[in-house]
Amino acid sequence: MAGMAIGRAGAGGSAADDSAYPRGSRPWLLLSYLTLLFVLSFIDRNMMRSMVDPIRASLGISDVQIALLEGAAFATLYSLAIIPMGFAADRFNRRTVLGAAVVGWSGMTMLSGFAASYRMLFVSRMGLGVGEAALQPCAMSMIRDSFPPQRRAWPLAVYTTAPLVGSALALVIGGALYGFAKSGGTHGIPILGSIEPWQFAMVVPGLIGLCLGLAIFLFREPRRVDVDTDASENAGFKESLRHMRGHAGLYVLLFSAMILWSLANTGWSAWLAPAIERQHGLPPEVVGPTAGTIALICSAIGALGAGFVIDRRALAGDRDAILKISIALQVLQIVPVVGMFLAQGTTGVWICLALANLLIGSMPVAAFAILTEITPGNHIGKIVALFNLAQNFLGQTIGSAVFAFVGEEMIGGRLGIVWAIVACYPVIMAVSLGLSVMLMRARRRFLAGQAG
Repeated sequence: MAGMAIGRAGAGGSAADDSAYPRGSRPWLLLSYLTLLFVLSFIDRNMMRSMVDPIRASLGISDVQIALLEGAAFATLYSLAIIPMGFAADRFNRRTVLGAAVVGWSGMTMLSGFAASYRMLFVSRMGLGVGEAALQPCAMSMIRDSFPPQRRAWPLAVYTTAPLVGSALALVIGGALYGFAKSGGTHGIPILGSIEPWQFAMVVPGLIGLCLGLAIFLFREPRRVDVDTDASENAGFKESLRHMRGHAGLYVLLFSAMILWSLANTGWSAWLAPAIERQHGLPPEVVGPTAGTIALICSAIGALGAGFVIDRRALAGDRDAILKISIALQVLQIVPVVGMFLAQGTTGVWICLALANLLIGSMPVAAFAILTEITPGNHIGKIVALFNLAQNFLGQTIGSAVFAFVGEEMIGGRLGIVWAIVACYPVIMAVSLGLSVMLMRARRRFLAGQAG
């Protein structure tokens, strides 16, 4: 019965009156701040991507070890911490939990900039994962309690542009800071002037994050609304898992499709900069800012545009719009992603990169919209935690390592990673697309059942 109540709310109505949600500019200011934190989190976790070869040379490590830093090091403690963080988001003051987490992960980002060994960098990346584990459960819960269901799709579209924008900015900022330090710009600066350029590029975002973390106390904690009436207000994991079992097919398809989408897109984007550098002989200070600027502009336009079109189609009565549009865009995206690494000149690379990023952002919008559609308010933190655990550990962690393993161990050579992307990406995306089609049908049955 709880799932039925929340399903009706997500499908078209609201279990709580609109007056229960904050009005005016408050929810939009909070959304802007949470989106900024989400952008920062992806800058911090992806900063290494624009400086792979300098880090390898400095620490004397391989591509597989880089993949472990980007994936396993981050995801190990992230995976262990996200479940208690999801519990905390449903039980405690989300503002306090999130503020402490941002300060903590920013400190770890700074520590990674002072790493003088592979082991120290690995440990600091693990600490980064602990702090970032609090963001998604707290943020999704606060967004859910700030916007009624019928006005939630656009805010979710705005929020879910953050990984794309943050990943792009990591290339832009990382390349720019690396180039600045490499050219002697840090000479004479206490402490920062004595570290390597790639280390300087890691420290600066951490300093910014410390300030942003404290700014959360300028916002008011949203009141929790639209909860599962068949469970206590502070429902535990037993109640959350019982809700998921009641809609197991829908949750399994949603989790699986998003995991594979994340694996495929993390794989090629993690190796984008070094692949272009190796294939076309360009330095990091050129590839990072160029690729990052293109990705920043195009991914934001693409994700927001997809959210706008989905909303328009949904208002016109197309209840499947959120997945039909997402599936169509993902099919189209395969062409420029593969074409990017088959292009003979850099002009073709940049054009394909622009097209790939215009088409990349629809799946996260669809996934989070469906997740909030079928999940009650007092379960959302824990279930978002489980969702992100699966997506990060099985998607982002394995994605980078799978592409690196195929490129280094199965193909080999300096351009091994390039051919690994060309071979792996279409296959993984084909499976994800098949699951998305099944998800669309399962969601259609779910909504029909709630309407009945």
